[in-house]
Amino acid sequence: MSKTSFLDRAADFLATLDPSSVHEEAIAAAHDALVDYLGVALGGASEPVADKVFAWASERSFGATASVLRRNTKLDVENAALCNAVAGHALDFDDTSWRTIGHPTTVVAPAALAVGESIGASGRDVLVAYLAGVEVAHRLADLSMPNASENGWHTTAIFYTLGAAAAACVLLGLDEDQIVNALSLAVSRSSGVRANFGTPAKSYHAGMAARNGLEAVSLARAGLTSSEKAVDGTDGFLRCFAGTGPYEWASSARIAFGEPYDLVARGVAFKRFPCCSGSHPACDLILDMAEEHDIQPSDVVSVDVGVSLLAERELVCHAPKTLVEARFSLEFVVAAALARRAITLDTFRPDVLSDPDIRRLMSCVHMKLDDELVQLGFIGTAPAKIKIAIKDGRVLEGSRDIAVGNPERPFSKENVAEKFLMCARRGMDEASAIRAFKLVSNLASWENVATGLAEISECSEAGRASGCMLSVKPCVKLGSPNATDQTEQTFN
Repeated sequence: MSKTSFLDRAADFLATLDPSSVHEEAIAAAHDALVDYLGVALGGASEPVADKVFAWASERSFGATASVLRRNTKLDVENAALCNAVAGHALDFDDTSWRTIGHPTTVVAPAALAVGESIGASGRDVLVAYLAGVEVAHRLADLSMPNASENGWHTTAIFYTLGAAAAACVLLGLDEDQIVNALSLAVSRSSGVRANFGTPAKSYHAGMAARNGLEAVSLARAGLTSSEKAVDGTDGFLRCFAGTGPYEWASSARIAFGEPYDLVARGVAFKRFPCCSGSHPACDLILDMAEEHDIQPSDVVSVDVGVSLLAERELVCHAPKTLVEARFSLEFVVAAALARRAITLDTFRPDVLSDPDIRRLMSCVHMKLDDELVQLGFIGTAPAKIKIAIKDGRVLEGSRDIAVGNPERPFSKENVAEKFLMCARRGMDEASAIRAFKLVSNLASWENVATGLAEISECSEAGRASGCMLSVKPCVKLGSPNATDQTEQTFN
């Protein structure tokens, strides 16, 4: 097989990958991502969108080989990955890659875990497969970003369908021809538009991508063939999703998979707040300003927020009526930060969204493109500038380039634990949540993924037995007091 197309080179990388040669630094990066994912997925599994997708998938499941988090049941591999990916994205608390301006782990990890469980793979096997899946997706992004995002595609869905398929190919040990066919079929299943941001469909996009990637692998194993030029050929992925620019030079042999892994070289951003990452630098900044200047909500006259190109395209819910919309509203999160001095899981509740003080503050928040930030282009880090006018005549100003949780401003070990426990406590008592965190923290040493996931399921069962449902214990830095179920209530 000639190694001229993107898919040819990706297949060569995946088929010849030696797990023992993967450096521990890369394994550690993958491990950190899966710990974060499993925490937010345990928290998100109780969201209405996760319930609805699980009910739909249960009616269509054709097997019982892979666990669904917090459900004490198993479905077939494809539908289990669908459900777990939706759960991981439901709170919009999952990690983000600035290479894709998308969410890698909530798609690739559920696919790798489901396949790994079905074949008795080890935790390290799953981490290697996840790492490889993300790598292939990010090298495709190297050829097509930021064009694909500028064109309105939801990058989580279009890139990580390929990543999910790639991870499964590694675990199943497919040969190069099978891998090319699987990846090519996955390319045909890539979809998802940003117009669905602020609706439950965004979470479904993650599940759709995981399921579609695994379906493509299943079809390739069944003998279905497809074009090795599905990425860089005429009317392939690059031309359709990114336009003619990348298409014209993408066939050059400049892609080097795993040298180093993108997850190591550029890393991912772990979220401090359960809302769209386009608001996170502004969230960091407004909380710091409120603390530093002791800003009282009743004293605020106006809040002008200058944003970048991507933030304007993502933060589209200016007068949110639902909790899902609130996660994509700069006006809401800034107002909530000023009123409550925190943005946590507890922020996204009907009573907070309808709070008269917060609604008044929302009317004071004005988002606009900042001329200087626009010059940075279509970047994912979402830098922000804030100017606050106070009744006493003061005008407070600040700017923030990078949010906490990025590689440049990393989480501490305490932050990691606090976030996981905050999410896990939504359906577990304290002891069960701590046990689950300890289990997940040792994922790299799991001899069998099925056993590890079964033990996590036991933690969920213990939480239900104790009557501890959807309660959140306060945490010092990232925690949230007394969160309740986040229904899709509407505020009018």
